Amino acid sequence: MVERLDEYVMIGETAALVPKYNEVGKLCTTVYELYNTYFVEKSPKEIIQHSCRYYGSTYEGKVEAAKHILGIRQMVPVSVCEALRLYFFPTCSPDNESCIWFAQSHIHQVQSFQKKKAKVILKNKKEIIVDVQKGTIESKMYKTAMLFLILEQRLT
Repeated sequence: MVERLDEYVMIGETAALVPKYNEVGKLCTTVYELYNTYFVEKSPKEIIQHSCRYYGSTYEGKVEAAKHILGIRQMVPVSVCEALRLYFFPTCSPDNESCIWFAQSHIHQVQSFQKKKAKVILKNKKEIIVDVQKGTIESKMYKTAMLFLILEQRLT
């Protein structure tokens, strides 16, 4: 049985935030960690925002910084916490209720799945089907890796 939580702060083991509606139709999140799965009574974006604040910044500030660093305008990866290497990317617009957030560091493989979908296989072998093509996910992974590398170079 999956443990239910009211709040959640992302940690190094957080692999994916998957939107899911609860029994009364509220947008919540299934959080996949490497060894645990939780059902959180907050949306994925609310969890990202709360985690950014917890680690001393704002989601909006992280988004603006990533846009500036990468030179892109939308669906940018977010460095939730550089010290813990928490870098996540959205599968679509973060304002879209179907947006899934992935930790690039916990993705083992991406495979094409059916028409215009992808299967994201996490390092713990958990599989998540997304309504995004394999190439799009790989491009988002590349941008997330670039953000990580640029920030790492600036911190050393």
